[in-house]
Amino acid sequence: MTSDSSGSGSITEIHAELFAQLVTGHAQMAMMFLGRYPNPQTGDVAVPQPEAAKVYIDQLEMLAAKTRGNLSAAESKLLNDMLMATRTAFAEVLEAQLV
Repeated sequence: MTSDSSGSGSITEIHAELFAQLVTGHAQMAMMFLGRYPNPQTGDVAVPQPEAAKVYIDQLEMLAAKTRGNLSAAESKLLNDMLMATRTAFAEVLEAQLV
């Protein structure tokens, strides 16, 4: 959680930041398992593991369904953008595996 040093961040602001961190973290994990991002601990790009990535994509889809109508415009855009990016990467990995 980040708020300024005086601790004056509102609970709404804190929740918005935590939501963004959750969504971004799930998208990064999905992309890591799709071989698109390096592992932050090793710096290595993993062989794509779409079944592992799908877990994170499914969780993002669940968040979208469960929070529909309750997000700010910025939160909704972030979630939709992350879903689009991870779904696209997932489809590309599956397509490459068929070739």
